[in-house]
Amino acid sequence: MTATATIQQIWCLRQATGTDLGVVQALSGLAPAQVLSQLGGSSIESFVRGFPGVVGAMDSARSDPDNLFITTDTSGDLDNSIWPHGNTTVDMQAGQSQTPGITLPVSFSQNISLWDHDSASGNDLLGSITIFESESGTGEIAKLAKSEVESSYYYVTYRVD
Repeated sequence: MTATATIQQIWCLRQATGTDLGVVQALSGLAPAQVLSQLGGSSIESFVRGFPGVVGAMDSARSDPDNLFITTDTSGDLDNSIWPHGNTTVDMQAGQSQTPGITLPVSFSQNISLWDHDSASGNDLLGSITIFESESGTGEIAKLAKSEVESSYYYVTYRVD
């Protein structure tokens, strides 16, 4: 059986800024995955903003946006982007979100990789998540896609039907 995953939201907790030890330490205790029904009706954004130090860490981050695109592979090639369409990117900074609304088949598991387009030095991996067919019927799920190298933190909210 093949399920269908719908990517409902991409929320940037922190865009890539290189190394900033204080922010990395403040974000290191975040839950890597969360079934949203267990938050008592709270959104992932409200839940995470409740952690001490997270708002301060976000405020101290640099303001250079990520030029975000998403692939289902690990090549980081803009030509393989599944969102946004047309070899384009979306500027993302801390606190911003997008609602891609893309659907894709999931047979056992499906990788989703977030990338920062960089024409000068190659694209940077911002983080990845794995969607599992076995998550079908569990409702909305938010998983943390992060890169310790880039110091980026994104939550990807999706559902599998």
